[in-house]
Amino acid sequence: MKRFLFLLLFSPVLSFADSGLPDSPYIYVQGRAEIQKAADVVTLRFEVVGRAPDLPKANEEVQTKANKIFTALKERQVNEKDVIAQDLRSEPEFDQEGSSPKRGTIIGYKVTRPFEVKLRDVGIFPKLVDEFLALGGVEFSGIDGSLAKQTELESETWDKAAANARERADKTAKLLRMKVDSVFAVSPVSIPQITSTMFPSDQAAAERVIVTGSNIPTAEEGLSEYRLAPITVTQTVHVIYLISPAQ
Repeated sequence: MKRFLFLLLFSPVLSFADSGLPDSPYIYVQGRAEIQKAADVVTLRFEVVGRAPDLPKANEEVQTKANKIFTALKERQVNEKDVIAQDLRSEPEFDQEGSSPKRGTIIGYKVTRPFEVKLRDVGIFPKLVDEFLALGGVEFSGIDGSLAKQTELESETWDKAAANARERADKTAKLLRMKVDSVFAVSPVSIPQITSTMFPSDQAAAERVIVTGSNIPTAEEGLSEYRLAPITVTQTVHVIYLISPAQ
């Protein structure tokens, strides 16, 4: 789904050269473009946790589960570069006697190994999540959707936002019996001289905004169902066009 929004501001100015603005009539336009795509990459963030009376056994429990996770990912042809599992944390666990948990007697050890897995086949992640949770001692902290071609989409929205700005400038100039001569300035954020001089209470627009919605993938029978938010990229371009009377 593609939508195009705009905010158009017109102001002929004759003597703002000292502030960095044109010293001839101009139009200040905000062009805007928005493109929404279904997420085609899923990132899983979770920790494998092992607890045992002694540290070696806690570590053995974690590594056994981690190896099962690596095997499951390999069977589904997940690229090794998309799997990050470089850290390992270990700490003693204490009983709850006294005002602080660490003032009691050591009752065992906890070993934690965090994972970050990027799945480029969105359809496999519900089954993988269920499979990992079934191992026990796997604690998820996040499931995030994204786009494989995020940079290309941002470039596309920039082009469309720039085209939208020119379209609005031409339309308004024509209504005022003026014509657009040239571009004086282009910016992905609000032009400071404009906001401080003409709109002092205005807030600078963000260069890009990512918002969420809902996308319901088809779930296999017997599997947990997840709903990925589609990715929406919104781009705003701020342009000052110099104008002159139409012939």
